[in-house]
Amino acid sequence: MKRLFKITLAIALLVGLALPVASTADQPKRGGTLTMATRKDLTTMNPLVTTRSTDRSIRDLMFEPLVGIDLKGKIQPYLAESWDISKDGRLYTFHLRKGVKFHDGREMTAQDAKYAIDYSMNPKNGAYGLTRLRLIESVETPDKYTLKLSIKKASPAFLTQLTTIGAFSVIPKESLQEGGTRPDRFPPGTGPFKFVEWKSKQRMVFDRFDEYWGQKANVDRVILRPIANSTVRFTALRAGDVDIVERAPYEWVRAVADGKIKNIDIVKAPYAGFRRLYFNVADPPFNNKELRQAVAHAMNKKEILHAAYFGFGETTDQKYPRGHTWYIDGVPSPSYDLEKAKALLEQSGYKKGKTLTIMLRQGEDQATEATVLQAQLKKIGLKVKLDVLDYGSYTDRQRRGDYSFMFFGGGYDPDPTLVYGPDLTCVNPKRRISNVAAYCNKEVEALVKKAETEMDPTKRKALFKKIVTQVSEDLPFIPVGYVPRFFTVRTYVKGFTTDAGGAFRPWGGGLNHVWLDKMR
Repeated sequence: MKRLFKITLAIALLVGLALPVASTADQPKRGGTLTMATRKDLTTMNPLVTTRSTDRSIRDLMFEPLVGIDLKGKIQPYLAESWDISKDGRLYTFHLRKGVKFHDGREMTAQDAKYAIDYSMNPKNGAYGLTRLRLIESVETPDKYTLKLSIKKASPAFLTQLTTIGAFSVIPKESLQEGGTRPDRFPPGTGPFKFVEWKSKQRMVFDRFDEYWGQKANVDRVILRPIANSTVRFTALRAGDVDIVERAPYEWVRAVADGKIKNIDIVKAPYAGFRRLYFNVADPPFNNKELRQAVAHAMNKKEILHAAYFGFGETTDQKYPRGHTWYIDGVPSPSYDLEKAKALLEQSGYKKGKTLTIMLRQGEDQATEATVLQAQLKKIGLKVKLDVLDYGSYTDRQRRGDYSFMFFGGGYDPDPTLVYGPDLTCVNPKRRISNVAAYCNKEVEALVKKAETEMDPTKRKALFKKIVTQVSEDLPFIPVGYVPRFFTVRTYVKGFTTDAGGAFRPWGGGLNHVWLDKMR
């Protein structure tokens, strides 16, 4: 079993990791207001509910987890400055950082952490972290700065699940109403920025928290402006109305990269967007494996990415990018081969002339992806039409399984059980929250369950090789590739870094490190 170990790192490492070294002439300046255009607005001021996508990125400014994860995938201290794991892997003892202040001036204690965990584990509260914390058996606070978590069974992924506020963030005890998902104000957090105001669809305002325990913000204020249209966001940046933009449109990023637009810099999140093609494997026509394989061999992934993302992105045949720790070498996957695709199409019994429908969501790059795929499949005799839906209809049909195939987004977590588990766990085909393909292979599901508790890294990797090999054969989805997302910033915005996924405040970097070379 796993031996007892203890990890303690200096705050200096936390503050300085992955940041560029500044010259004497470029020392950070204090002051000013940073205005950033985001693609979405907040949905609720409950920090423990809807902790995904833009909501999580925004809340990262205010709230923090027990531990973090650096750019190399190593777990690092956050609100817990060290921790112990028992020999049997079932008891985690966190030693909390002393003197950490909430935004209302109260000191953070273990009781606050316990409160956030208990709240998240109560099903009636609708917390996103409920799934990530499901292994917890008991929570104890033997003293003011010690938190003990007992879990039901040893899990190599458990600590990783705590590295973001997706599981929970520490908030003051009894600061949220049980069962209430929409408070009228954020509870106090421990992060470098404190909440000031939220005007729905207009702006969110945050001020520097002067008593922050870590790297204090250089700017005095951050204003986030939700602007849904990516071109309008970029136009606001060029006009000087905002200082930084998330998810800049690829065509404009290409223009900046080619030197056609001046006074704007690019910050790249290299693996922020995972692109894949999902099949509805529970119903005709794609309950036919040969038909899925025919599509896979007819698909030119590089051509799709080049057309949809202006030459950015790299292909992959797994749910991790090539070169990642959890990309499994030696797994066979379908190659681009039109003759093989035609042979498989013949074997599938597909009726020539029958039209397949690919479901799309409005306002996404899916339209270009689907149009290119449509032309590729025509080469082997498959007719495809596009069905473009609004977001609500698209999501509803996806969850009910009322579709044939579709392009889909996503990212990756550092642990493979978090990445593969949701897609490979059998579900009710009429209620598809995570496994939208409704893929059900009991042998694969059993392998995933076994991998969840396998503590030996070598044995665990062998299990995932079996899993990925079988999935590459069954093809409930086709991994297409990873595309970067880009922040674009005015050249006077200095010191901003992100991570592979495009976080606003990754471990060791982000908006609290930004400084302005001119005041606004």
